[in-house]
Amino acid sequence: MTVQVTRLDAPFGVAIEGLNVQSGVSNPDFRTLLDALYAHRLIVIKRQQCDRDAYLAFGKRFGTPLRHVLDHIRMPGYPDMLVLGNTEAKDRDERVRNGAAFWHTDQSYTAHPVSFTMLYSLESPREGGETLIADMVAAYEALDTTIQARIADLIVVHQRGAANRSGQEHETTPFKDAQQAAKVPPVSHPLVRHHPATGQPVLYAVAGTAARIEGMADDEATQLLEQLKRHATSPSFVYARKHEVGDIAIYDTDATMHSATPIGVAVSEGNARKIWRISVHGPPNG
Repeated sequence: MTVQVTRLDAPFGVAIEGLNVQSGVSNPDFRTLLDALYAHRLIVIKRQQCDRDAYLAFGKRFGTPLRHVLDHIRMPGYPDMLVLGNTEAKDRDERVRNGAAFWHTDQSYTAHPVSFTMLYSLESPREGGETLIADMVAAYEALDTTIQARIADLIVVHQRGAANRSGQEHETTPFKDAQQAAKVPPVSHPLVRHHPATGQPVLYAVAGTAARIEGMADDEATQLLEQLKRHATSPSFVYARKHEVGDIAIYDTDATMHSATPIGVAVSEGNARKIWRISVHGPPNG
């Protein structure tokens, strides 16, 4: 079957039909996926039925899996994957279940951040459970040229948990102990990064882990970052992705920012959410 790429009913992103990830994806079809990701920031591969091994093998073609620093929330037996949702014992903890319900960029607090994140939906609630995704290329392009010039050479210091100190009503999933925290000291990234594959300028991780701006007073830095966050998360740049069972949604993390939406503990199949997440860094291997 020929691979079909169609625009989503959204500000950005495309749906992919005609692939069977469980049985394997050819090299030409994989190149089609990469090209679509770089062009559209988000792809949604429809109607899949994957086991863990096939899904992980597929994920590894996009790069090297980045094991989450919170080792206690990794999938048992598959440390390169996380189970996100509200159906497991760990999800009874509000800070775990809704630990990603704030604007952020995956692992931007590390020296080698995530390049792609994959979300395979196994259970999806009838209401709620969306992932909000912001197009940070479009957000940068829409900035006034005066602001673009002002931020062109700024360097941001990122630290996991910075959102906890920014006045937001949110607490990220906590470290288990000081040993975990020591594995991720503060790191610096340009505020405007150039996409490693396309070269496009991109607003990078202006929320979530952005703690301060080098050489700038804290008050001024906070004001600027909040201004950029409000701009980047305005409706014209955001897609509220309602996951459907069998979807594999992949977003270009170098070019997007995202937020989960809060959800309660599952009490029935009707409000259950279960997603297998893989995040990778480095160049694609496919």
